Amino acid sequence: MLTLKQLRQDAYQNWEVICIERGVYNPAPDSIGLPPIRAEQLPITNTAFKNEIRKRFGDLRRHATWKQAAVWMAAQGVSQSYLEPYQIVGYLVSPGYMNDLVRQHYGKEVIEAMLQFPEVLGLIRDGLEQIQQNAEYHRERALVEQFVREGHPLPTVGAIAIAA
Repeated sequence: MLTLKQLRQDAYQNWEVICIERGVYNPAPDSIGLPPIRAEQLPITNTAFKNEIRKRFGDLRRHATWKQAAVWMAAQGVSQSYLEPYQIVGYLVSPGYMNDLVRQHYGKEVIEAMLQFPEVLGLIRDGLEQIQQNAEYHRERALVEQFVREGHPLPTVGAIAIAA
């Protein structure tokens, strides 16, 4: 289980990326250019972020609120990002693919949240096609094959299948 601080920090980092990708104004400075000690304070000091988390997920004093926020922000960050479809499939089938602590600790919840985004099934289908047709994605192909061999179902994405 991740600590409250880890969840808050991860939710903030994903929220910040989502804001940047969507062109949404963030009144706080970008954490990327800040010293680590200042960047760690942003989830606590950024009123816009805290207001959004409170509005969407509830009481900021509760661990469950931050878990829910971190899971949703991770799912949204991957599902609606500029990642290539094959990368989204890698993230889906392997908790360690992108070194994402929330995905590693709350994998099932992250995947369920990802599937709430209507565009994600098409991205998974496209990613499986990329993996199947391009030898460069051998790492992702191996991860998908292992995932299937272990008996995990892939979301229903049409006729694309990678045999183990």
